Amino acid sequence: YVASPHRAELDESRYAVLDRGTAMDIELYREQNIELQTQASVLSQRYQKISGAMTVEFRGEERTLPQMGKFLEETDRALRQEAWEAIWDRRLRDRDACDEIFDELVGLRHQIALNADCSDYRDYTFKSYHRFDYTPESCERFHEAVERNVMPLVRRLADERRSALRLDHLRPWDFGVDPLGRPPLRPFEDGGELGEGARRIFARLDTELEAQFVSMLEGGELDLESRRGKAPGGYQSSLEEVRRPFIFMNAAGLHRDVETLLHESGHAFHALAARDEPLGDYRHAPIEFAEVASMTMELFGDDYLDEFYSAADASRAKRKHLEGIIEILPWIARVDAFQHWIYTNPS
Repeated sequence: YVASPHRAELDESRYAVLDRGTAMDIELYREQNIELQTQASVLSQRYQKISGAMTVEFRGEERTLPQMGKFLEETDRALRQEAWEAIWDRRLRDRDACDEIFDELVGLRHQIALNADCSDYRDYTFKSYHRFDYTPESCERFHEAVERNVMPLVRRLADERRSALRLDHLRPWDFGVDPLGRPPLRPFEDGGELGEGARRIFARLDTELEAQFVSMLEGGELDLESRRGKAPGGYQSSLEEVRRPFIFMNAAGLHRDVETLLHESGHAFHALAARDEPLGDYRHAPIEFAEVASMTMELFGDDYLDEFYSAADASRAKRKHLEGIIEILPWIARVDAFQHWIYTNPS
């Protein structure tokens, strides 16, 4: 494609994004990186396996870490602390193995970057992710903006929480509980109830979205519940050959599971909307835009949370969600700033 004499004749308004991305992929390609990238993939899979195997023996029952999240919402502070410490004691048992994987990945990624004549892995990543329209300095301005504009509100919300809980100091196990002492939100018992509740939300939101969601339910394209050995996290992936979405998550009966399913369904609806696009590269939004569909679906769904709750609890869940959006911005900035730092200082 890059060498074709007809490349310059393509309609720029249609093919410019494909063109510049393909040219960059060719520019970065190095045969010696194939083995290194394979090693990095294997290490990432090893981390997923370690994380998925983590369970806690708690109150007479073996539980996955997502299932432990329920106890962090209980009004009994001693129980929350016990659960939090059990989770982190379990994580720390695999600390050395995870640190070893991380160190190996940093080294591998730095070498991949050097092989491609990039100054470091950050430089390589901006090119490989086709980030042509903004720079690392743009990200640093984002970090500063979050610190300046969002953190004061985060601190205010935390202080309101501390005051409502009548505590001198907030501890890590104090952020999941309802600050007014109300019992935890328990929207569903199992994945079947979660899926059906989401279907009802989509039915009220838009009948076409409901039909698409039902097609996923009936097609076995949702893997919702947490179970032993299952990889952590939640995401929507595309089954490329059939151009269908697949949702993977670890539901444990929490309100954030409702948010997660709405979120991943937003990705899925986006994938279905783009499935007839003939250019494979154009069927997937770049990461800079991908979360627009998913975050928007969370917010659209907020207006119909009474499918899971009473009116009072639906209002409470909506506020919890909005506070979570405020709090996730500094989390995003923290993770991003750390990656900028570690990959420009790999030693």
